[in-house]
Amino acid sequence: MIPNPSYMDHQSEISWPMRSVLMNWIVQTHNSFALSLEVLFLAVNFVDRFLSVRNISANRLLLVGATALLVAAKYEDTNYPSVQQIESIVNGTYTVDDIINAEKSMLATLDFELGWPGPMSFLRRISKADNYNLETRTLAKYFLEITIMDERFIIYTPSFLAAGAHSLARTMLKKGRWVSFIHFACYPCLSSTQRPKHTLVIPDTPHMSCIPF
Repeated sequence: MIPNPSYMDHQSEISWPMRSVLMNWIVQTHNSFALSLEVLFLAVNFVDRFLSVRNISANRLLLVGATALLVAAKYEDTNYPSVQQIESIVNGTYTVDDIINAEKSMLATLDFELGWPGPMSFLRRISKADNYNLETRTLAKYFLEITIMDERFIIYTPSFLAAGAHSLARTMLKKGRWVSFIHFACYPCLSSTQRPKHTLVIPDTPHMSCIPF
C-alpha cells in the first residue's frame, strides 16, 4: 500500500509544491477537528495512493484532500466530522453532493483497502522498547509530521520512517544512538546490514486512469 513515489510525473495540472500546500491544509484542518494522529497519516496515505492512479485537475486537488481526511476520520476516529462540516471548511468550494461523490470515487479507487499501519503504530512499539521516554517520543512525532510535507519520504515504509524519527530524536537529545533492543519493534529491513540505501523496490502500480475526478 505504498504510493508510487513518481506519480506526479503522470499528473498534468498539479505539482509537488501544490501537494505541499495541500498537506499544510490537511494538517491545519486535522488540528481544527482535534482528530488523532492516526487520522492525519492515514489521510496523507489516501491522497498519495489516490493520486498514484487517478489524474485530476488542479481545481479538484483540495477536494481530494478533504475527502481523504473525511474517509480517514471515519475509519480511525469515533468523533469524525460530518459532510456538512467538510463543506464549511472548504468555504463552499464544493457542495455536499460533490464531497459524497468524491468519497465514493476514492473508496472505489482504493479498492476499499483502508487498513494501513501508519508510522505512529510503529513509533508506539519502538517507544515501548525504549521505556516510553516522553521527550524522545515527542521529538520523534515532530519528525514524523515533517515527513508529511516532503514528497521524498513517500517511498519509505511507515516502520522505516518511525525508526528513523526515533533514532534521530535519541541522537539529538544525546540519549545514545540506535540500540539493539529496539530492533524487535521494527521492520526487518531496518537492521544495520539490511537497511535500504537510496532506493527501494516499488511494486507495480495500476495503470494511471484519466477519468475526471
